[in-house]
Amino acid sequence: MSKLFSVQETVNYYLYRKPVKMSKSFDSLAALVRTELDRDIVNGDVFIFLNRNRTMIKVLVYEKKGFSIFYRRLDEGSFVLPAITSDQVGYKMSTEQIMSMLSGMILEAGGYIKSGKYEPLLGAQA
Repeated sequence: MSKLFSVQETVNYYLYRKPVKMSKSFDSLAALVRTELDRDIVNGDVFIFLNRNRTMIKVLVYEKKGFSIFYRRLDEGSFVLPAITSDQVGYKMSTEQIMSMLSGMILEAGGYIKSGKYEPLLGAQA
């Protein structure tokens, strides 16, 4: 977890469930929030985006007259998604779910363990 990013129980966290190219920045991510999640980007909610392999994450929030992006890439493994039964593109996460996901760890009976190592696609540079 980062010293620059804190998770608070008073904030709504929304996971965008489709893979996103990590080259997308403020305006492109805000457009996804408005058009696909049908949420107001400037109300203080936090929006989470993952790449296809779930090795990189971007967290977007609007606060104090500006946008902020928190960007994290795992050295090994992939971010583990919460068990989601609906087919909606957006999912409201609990603080426990977001903390667990951002840690890069998975929870099993007995506590947290490290996720498996991510293997790049054939021909991709590691």
